[in-house]
Amino acid sequence: MRAEVTTERRGLVPEDLVHFRWVEEIACSPDGRVVAYTVKQPAADLQGYTGAVCLHRLDGSAAMAVGHGDDGLASSLAWSRDGARLAYVWQAGTRTEVRVLDPDGRLHRIPVDGGPAELDWHPDGRRLACTRWVRQPEADRPLTTLEAARPTVRVIRRLRYKRDGIGFVHDRYQQICVLDLESHTLAQVTDGECDYSQPAWSRAGDRLAFIGMAREQNTELGQGQLFVCRYPGGRPERVSPDWRGACRSPQWSGDDRHIAFAGHTEPAPTDRRVFFHVWLCDLARRTVRDLTAALDQTVGNYAIGDQRPGLVNVTVRWPGDGPEIYFLATEQGATHLFSVRDDGAPPRRLVDGHRVVFAYSPSAAGPVAYAYADPSTIGDVCVWEQGATRRLTDLNPWLRARRLATPEPYHYPGVDGTPVHAWVVRPIGFAEGRAYPTIVYVHCSMFSWDFSLEHQSYAQAGFVVAYFNQRGTTAGYGQAWTRCTEGHQGEQDYEEIMLGVDDLVRRPFVDGARLGVTGGSCGGFMTNWIVGHTDRFKAAVTQRSITNYVSKFGTSDIGPEGAIRETGAAPWEDLAAMWRQSPIAYVDRVRTPLLILHSDEDYRTPIEQAEQLFAALRWLGREVEFVWFEGESHGLSTGGRPINRIERIRRILGWFETHLGTESTPIETQP
Repeated sequence: MRAEVTTERRGLVPEDLVHFRWVEEIACSPDGRVVAYTVKQPAADLQGYTGAVCLHRLDGSAAMAVGHGDDGLASSLAWSRDGARLAYVWQAGTRTEVRVLDPDGRLHRIPVDGGPAELDWHPDGRRLACTRWVRQPEADRPLTTLEAARPTVRVIRRLRYKRDGIGFVHDRYQQICVLDLESHTLAQVTDGECDYSQPAWSRAGDRLAFIGMAREQNTELGQGQLFVCRYPGGRPERVSPDWRGACRSPQWSGDDRHIAFAGHTEPAPTDRRVFFHVWLCDLARRTVRDLTAALDQTVGNYAIGDQRPGLVNVTVRWPGDGPEIYFLATEQGATHLFSVRDDGAPPRRLVDGHRVVFAYSPSAAGPVAYAYADPSTIGDVCVWEQGATRRLTDLNPWLRARRLATPEPYHYPGVDGTPVHAWVVRPIGFAEGRAYPTIVYVHCSMFSWDFSLEHQSYAQAGFVVAYFNQRGTTAGYGQAWTRCTEGHQGEQDYEEIMLGVDDLVRRPFVDGARLGVTGGSCGGFMTNWIVGHTDRFKAAVTQRSITNYVSKFGTSDIGPEGAIRETGAAPWEDLAAMWRQSPIAYVDRVRTPLLILHSDEDYRTPIEQAEQLFAALRWLGREVEFVWFEGESHGLSTGGRPINRIERIRRILGWFETHLGTESTPIETQP
């Protein structure tokens, strides 16, 4: 049963997740008259989510919902070129459909297996390009001669054979297909042992552009390359054979002579620390030009929050026949909406401020729909037009019955005096003259102005929360700042965090004797590193963490390229360097009570990382507890089952409440 929403003026607690409604995707019709968006919410049993498509007419008429009452989730919104019909993917359990909404309100349902996604309309309005998972023909028969029984084996021949959040993909590949809406037949455009994604029809409809990515991360094709294929009957061809970087999100110009895309020129192997720019490819000359070279930021939303799964929108959008190309860029803890022209003019910032724009959709007619979040807004839809913005939705009005803590930004002097961007959140019911237990949240990604249920829950429980974007932060502070820790994990980034702690405890309301530290993923790495190098914290919680770079190399879905780029070496090249940058090397120094949270279907930082840490600490007789989440991936905190997301925050809170306490104390009693 879902708890009743009350008008009690309190802060947020983990269980409030049951009331949340999230914007997931957004699509503005080409004529700029209607905005479609998906809204997700926890299912009644808290074991999953339900969601629907909503339509909002910009002329002010009432919004409407499509698909309410169905127990499933909508995704991959796509308007036909004339704006008359809306297509999307509907998934309920193992059943998937492509649905098409006609102008008269009729809804057509077309069953399509293989997980269809990334829909794009052909100009004729009768076909849709999409991606779907296709199994490869069995390369060899089982070696047994007994036909009645087959061995249970996986035959693996490619490096990237599993993907976090998807599972084992060793025998299936993502292919481009074309769905005929009249005959309901699928024509497969690509094949072979390569994953293809992000299909985009040319304006004339005679060609498809898409991204091809091999499973070997140490090759150029393994980074993702731009392909074009004539349709029907053509074969995929590399657009720029000399390109040595990565490509994403192809978009055709109005005359089909150019393709804009997000990309970088760093040779393989690379990781997400390399910035993407907006590039323009001249198809006839096979030349490329960087349109955002003057912007020392990366294309995409790299904001860290706990409301949206994954890093999203490393994309460009080029609507209509005009010169304007749209994209998101991450800046100083925020994500902003930009545009750039194909004539080389500097990029324009259209939407900025202390917020995270996490989805956007420009129309050919001019209006741009976007979805944003900030510390007081879980996520709502707006429309930008000719410099003015208006808000279209109010999806979580119940939040106004809660007291929200406001993050306070500041800077402190880091290594060599370099200013470091930081935030502090005071507890709900904060009173001057008192000192509070404090949780330091660490990372090696990027903290942001996104909404955080987790931080709000800590504030409600009586904790100060602080977090810093020290050097090594993935985006928002320039390419040099992001890459300066490569090959030096746990060195200046650790030093800079501890300088931040020194600065933090100078505030009279921070109880320096009751500090806790936590972080997830590479923030889990940093938590492990911190407790192996200082006893300053009374308690720690490490989440989905990196413990041992040597073993992560061969067990993570991004292990080879990630481990090499982070540590600067492969195990057989410099084992000592990789081990020196692994927190497990310092486990005998850990005296801080440690809670370990990990998921058994985490293929990004496999659970063996947690098992190593727990076994070593338990062997050494240290205070340690291991919470193993079943059936969850690396994205538990942002997209796991609602009941497990709630339990995760409750476990962290319980650990800190036990070891730090929640009561404030008069400042004059502090040592």
